[in-house]
Amino acid sequence: MDIQGRILQSIRPRRDGLLLRSDLKNLGSDSQVSAALNGLCRKGLIQRIGRGVYAHPAKLAVLGEQALLDSARARQIQARHQLAVQEKRQARAITPTARHVIALAKRLGIAYVPTFSDRWAAAVTQLAGDEVSSDFTDDLLVALTRAGKLSAGDMARLVMEHHRTLKKAHV
Repeated sequence: MDIQGRILQSIRPRRDGLLLRSDLKNLGSDSQVSAALNGLCRKGLIQRIGRGVYAHPAKLAVLGEQALLDSARARQIQARHQLAVQEKRQARAITPTARHVIALAKRLGIAYVPTFSDRWAAAVTQLAGDEVSSDFTDDLLVALTRAGKLSAGDMARLVMEHHRTLKKAHV
């Protein structure tokens, strides 16, 4: 499915028919997403109502432009707040397991480099409406496993141990 199709697929389940540019960051490069959005606007399938704010024309007619812009602003504020909270948590997220994994990766000279499959999985997850995110330790564990330095079972055990410790620290 092309980017235009994925954009349309992501807007369908939304009650307000509202789509923010930031919702689409995992679908492709900025220029690809821009071209897809412009194409959908030309076809009349979506309408641009503000900078980085798009809406389904039928929902725009029912709800009104100002209501959708207000809703978009509220979502942007909420997203910034969630990002700040997540960054604060990640700053504290150095568990004993994380220290071990970081030291192991450093000693072996292994770093996480996202693949096309990683980006695709993130985009599919986002389009499905799920909110799954990995942290730096998870990414390093994937890199160590890909490099053959950890078995899949060892990786799973370390991921679970890391997240159990994080959960206890944040409860």
